[in-house]
Amino acid sequence: MWLATVAKLSILVLVVVLANISVSHLIDRLGIQIWPEYMEIIDRAVLLGVLLYTCLLAMPFLPGVEIGLTLMMVLGPKGVAIVYICTIVALIVSYGMGRMIPAHLLISLLNWLHLERAARLLSRFNAVSPDRRIEYLTKRASMKFVPFILRHRYLALAVLFNLPGNALIGGGGGIAMMAGMSRLYSFSVYFLVISGAILPLPVFFILSKLL
Repeated sequence: MWLATVAKLSILVLVVVLANISVSHLIDRLGIQIWPEYMEIIDRAVLLGVLLYTCLLAMPFLPGVEIGLTLMMVLGPKGVAIVYICTIVALIVSYGMGRMIPAHLLISLLNWLHLERAARLLSRFNAVSPDRRIEYLTKRASMKFVPFILRHRYLALAVLFNLPGNALIGGGGGIAMMAGMSRLYSFSVYFLVISGAILPLPVFFILSKLL
């Protein structure tokens, strides 16, 4: 059984790696360093970069940060504002996708991976009404710090968005999608959290230009 699980997990990891390689190759092919030789194509290059950045950031495990950094370097303060707005849009899209994805699809994936215990836990969690899920998780937490994290879940979410290496858990898009799927985060507070959580990089970039 565990061999089948390892084999299937390896397939998923391979798919993610190949997707990352393909996207990186696409970025190189399209010249998304956005250093156009002719001024008449710069608007098209920037627009393409903005759209690609937003789409990639909204998807789990796909690279998009490089495009955002390039836009900021090329366009300066204007690029910082564009990247900031696009990042918010991407994380809202991911959150919305998480809200729309039926839980039974994730349960089916866990069963396919032979992770029956996780599938059963998710199935029981999904059967609980959204307004009682915090209470449900708190009562069944086996580790003492879990209730604390649940009480401060919005702060924990902000930390995850800024955590180095968060690409391993899906990146910004994956984290936002799981937040939506959990139904533990109200959209209004989520919006305020991401608006503040993604500020450090733009602020750091602007300060580095000014100093």
